[in-house]
Amino acid sequence: MESRKLTRMPILPGDQIASIEEFEAGKYAYVSDGTIRSTSVGTKIYDFKKRIAKIEKINSPILPRIGDIIVGYIEMLFGSMMSVRILYINEKKSFSGFSAIASTRISTPGRERDRRSRIIFRVGDIIRGRVISLLNSSIHITIDEKEFGVIYTLCFNCGGGTVRVNNKTIKCIECGINEDRKLTIDYGEEAFRLVHRSGR
Repeated sequence: MESRKLTRMPILPGDQIASIEEFEAGKYAYVSDGTIRSTSVGTKIYDFKKRIAKIEKINSPILPRIGDIIVGYIEMLFGSMMSVRILYINEKKSFSGFSAIASTRISTPGRERDRRSRIIFRVGDIIRGRVISLLNSSIHITIDEKEFGVIYTLCFNCGGGTVRVNNKTIKCIECGINEDRKLTIDYGEEAFRLVHRSGR
């Protein structure tokens, strides 16, 4: 087989795709510090016969920019950080498959900004946040402000629907268990339905 197309997560501009010891830079690729990097969003392709690494551009996905509002679900928790799979950007459906990174430690009202408290999050929580950085081709979001955080989730105990109790607590309407979250001011099933409806 002369070439192989790798169809994992989309490659972003600046992402490493190969080393110069193994390949030469092909279309939509360049060499920097001994590595071959992408100049475009797309899929990496290796031509093993010609020893060329290149990028096949994908059809203009909606890419987040600094200041954009994203909605997605928590796909992974690791230490004090979480990975959020992006579903909507500025209330428009995103098919890019990108994920964003956010801190699970948020500023606590009435305290100094550098004193941060751990708030409980769970995989599957639907999150709203704002893009604050695209450093090193990684999308970083913040959920500090009151309109950001968890907009809806199901009960971790039984999978039932939940309702907001106060600014930081939800209650399952099936089993009655309470859980702490960093909630948005409009938390609830209807908030997510509105996002879903507008993003169609």
